[in-house]
Amino acid sequence: MNEEKDLAATEDLETQDLGTVLLVEDNLRVSDELSLVLTASGYATRCAYDGEHMRAMLAMTTPDVVMLDLNLPNEDGISLCKWLRDVYPFIGIVMLTARVMGSERTEGYQAGADVYLTKPTRPEEILAVVRNLMRRHDRHGSSALVTAQVWTLHQKSMSLSAPDADVLSLTPKETVVLFTLAQTATHCTYEDLINKLGGDSPRTTFDKVRLEVLISRLRSKLFKFKAQAFEIKTIHGSGYRLSRPLKLRTN
Repeated sequence: MNEEKDLAATEDLETQDLGTVLLVEDNLRVSDELSLVLTASGYATRCAYDGEHMRAMLAMTTPDVVMLDLNLPNEDGISLCKWLRDVYPFIGIVMLTARVMGSERTEGYQAGADVYLTKPTRPEEILAVVRNLMRRHDRHGSSALVTAQVWTLHQKSMSLSAPDADVLSLTPKETVVLFTLAQTATHCTYEDLINKLGGDSPRTTFDKVRLEVLISRLRSKLFKFKAQAFEIKTIHGSGYRLSRPLKLRTN
């Protein structure tokens, strides 16, 4: 059923011209209702149910506006909002929540949200907010600007492209490392990376020593990006993180 909804949304993306919205909401009823309101008003709308699903959607295409629920499983809306604002600086972000505390509203704006709406929200207000964000973020020019200012990992071709269009070839394991680091809001532990790199093989086939050797080799390759401050940072005694956000592409 989800695959059918994604396919329908992709078709809408090609035929409608008012703009595109990615709705991140784990409550299926609320997600369906909001999607219906937006689609009926001419916006191509896709739905994600958590942070990981949201990143997978973003890897396929960049929407004009993201509507983000604050209370999500695994990773909360605040950390996702910060990540979105770093990786997609020109995107419109609407935070949706049932929380009404003034301090929480302030936290949402500090994380990078453009608009903070409390549930339940009238359809007219939602549409007015989306319409204003479409104008403010200049959707016809924003995608090119975003692409030009971020690093991109291309999974299929196993390559990393810099903002200046320089391209670096990667090995399969280097691609896995960067992909895993890119999906984490804070940092990846040694254990997380070892598990990803080991795949279905026994744990003894990949350990911390092999991980450190792999990271060292990858850092040597990334040295050419040092002037652009793209590095793998060590979190002492814990793991690694990227110095800059990394956009994911499946091609």
